[in-house]
Amino acid sequence: MALSLGFDPIFPPWVLVGLAILFAAFSALLLLRRARGSLIRTLFFAALILALSNPHLVQEDRTALSDITVAMVDRSASNRIGDRESETDKAIDALRANIQATGGELRVIESDRKADRTELFGPLAAALADVPPDRLSAALLITDGRIDDISRGEALTAAERPIHSLLIGNRKAPDRRIEVIRAPEFGLVDRPVTIELRIEEDNIPESGPVALTIRRFDKAPQQRMVMPGVPFEITLTPERRGEMLVDVSVETAPDETVLVNNRALFSVNAVRDRLRVLLVSGEPHPGERVWRDTLKSDPAVDLIHFTILRLPTSQDPTPVSQLSLIPFPTERLFSEQLEDFDLVIFDRYSLRGVLDVRYFSNLLSYVEGGGAIFVANGPEYAEPLSIFRTPLEQVLPASPTGTISSTGFVPALTELGRRHPVTQGLEQPGAAPWGRWFRMVDNRVVDGQVLLSGPGEQPLLVLKRAGEGRIAELMSDHVWLWARGVEGGGPYQELLRRSVHWLMKEPDLEEKALSARSDGEDIIVERRSLSGEQATVTVTGPDGSERTLMLNPGANGIAEGRLLATEAGLYRISDGEDETVAGIGPVGGHELSRIMPTDQIVRDVAQKTGGGTFWLEDGLPDIRHPSKQATAAGNGWMGLPQRRASRIEDIAQTALLPAWAWAALLAGLLALTWRKESR
Repeated sequence: MALSLGFDPIFPPWVLVGLAILFAAFSALLLLRRARGSLIRTLFFAALILALSNPHLVQEDRTALSDITVAMVDRSASNRIGDRESETDKAIDALRANIQATGGELRVIESDRKADRTELFGPLAAALADVPPDRLSAALLITDGRIDDISRGEALTAAERPIHSLLIGNRKAPDRRIEVIRAPEFGLVDRPVTIELRIEEDNIPESGPVALTIRRFDKAPQQRMVMPGVPFEITLTPERRGEMLVDVSVETAPDETVLVNNRALFSVNAVRDRLRVLLVSGEPHPGERVWRDTLKSDPAVDLIHFTILRLPTSQDPTPVSQLSLIPFPTERLFSEQLEDFDLVIFDRYSLRGVLDVRYFSNLLSYVEGGGAIFVANGPEYAEPLSIFRTPLEQVLPASPTGTISSTGFVPALTELGRRHPVTQGLEQPGAAPWGRWFRMVDNRVVDGQVLLSGPGEQPLLVLKRAGEGRIAELMSDHVWLWARGVEGGGPYQELLRRSVHWLMKEPDLEEKALSARSDGEDIIVERRSLSGEQATVTVTGPDGSERTLMLNPGANGIAEGRLLATEAGLYRISDGEDETVAGIGPVGGHELSRIMPTDQIVRDVAQKTGGGTFWLEDGLPDIRHPSKQATAAGNGWMGLPQRRASRIEDIAQTALLPAWAWAALLAGLLALTWRKESR
């Protein structure tokens, strides 16, 4: 219950102010002249102004509101190692019990558990903005002190509320860690990649060199000795495209209990430094531009294109100096620099006296040694001068029958093509049907995988592995009809792009592949095959222990399994033929790079806001509830100031005097004035 005096003026305030000034001036003049009855007149004027102000008593019925304390809890990875999380939970329970026992309220806000950075000041500022200022008692930071959004802490220092820090962890525990100075995320295949590291130590007596172990997929572990505090480099060379995982660990220090930062896992995504493609076009035709545009649009491809426009046997009276053509550099391309190309494409090429037999022998060796060839065929493939009549016959997957089909047909996915990564998903459900092609070289498959078929289920697109290399044949030159949208067109760009990248051994397009990735503390293993059958893999942990995992068949020929990891590090997965790796733990992670608790970051905020900094390993500080003007922290205690906020439930107003009493008072003063002057 609260009682106060209020006013409800009869006239606007400016009228009352004007009257008050006028009456005050008149009364002052009377008092200066010592006129008879001047004091009574002054009292009359004051009573009149007071009556016109309509004073009344205000009686408020209030309900006391609890004080609110906001606790920002650090749930980052560094504050969950060892027994830190249990210490945090115990501190929250003790705080909640104490605050609720005194009628207060504790609001707990937690940081993002999955983030690789500890951000507390930003979420705390947002939480404080939702609390009524007259109810906010104090803010608490329950953390190991490793906070990253330091810049946002400056805004909190302007708040007129104490911010206390309760620090988790043993600040005197020995710790040895790997600190990353430089770790590139990308590298080039067959080019060295350098990682720069340093071993740091806390609370460990100075010692000599320590053992460092480096583990890589498909490589035996390497060990070297390094000095703590001195930067050193690790140089590695990616040998294939894709992710290269590197696991680096340092030996444990004496009495060291927290080992999570003794290991660092790095991921280097290896890419090729531009894929060099040689496109040789023979007979000019509309599809030539399709090939050129498709390859030019791929940023990973460096294209060299030659079109045979003039044969060596051509009779042309034009002087050579006036021809705008250049000689075809056969010796340089197909002998000296052939190994520099990742792929050679023959587009409607036939034996026209440009390349002799020895160059095709070079191409045969090129494929069997790891190169790739794509042969896009037209009618000339069925003729006597076909490229099939060269040494490449030994590796070409389809042989011509000598006839050409000229009836319209829609290219169709074979059963194998529906599952093969090159053509899988090209035929989208509900999409418009593909347009027709009108010419195809009749052929029979010698050895290869048929992904597309034409009329009479004849092979249209055939892929084949030859030695260490790969070769593909497209038995029609009408893919350009799809590019021009004839009868709706078709997915020509995706078809050609996937075919080309399969030839250049794109990992995502391998028909048989084993892959693994981490999902929290789990390892997800996927095995892609053309059969999609159930499979069993062996998982080897960082400590050398082996476990068996069953992969269950799924959609699109992918079998999948999940395994709970027992420790951080590099896991090897093998199905007997293929191997892959998965890393558990932060890959180049920031959060676990420094785990020693510290008060350096939070101490400044506590001092500027009148709060305190306390180590929970010394025990929870005593909690006091001083007035809001008093000191909020001291030796072994922290204060949660009392705000004494309340909410008005009801208001009752009672006139200070009834109207007749004001009238009687004014009349009495007026009568006294008349009597005084009448003497």
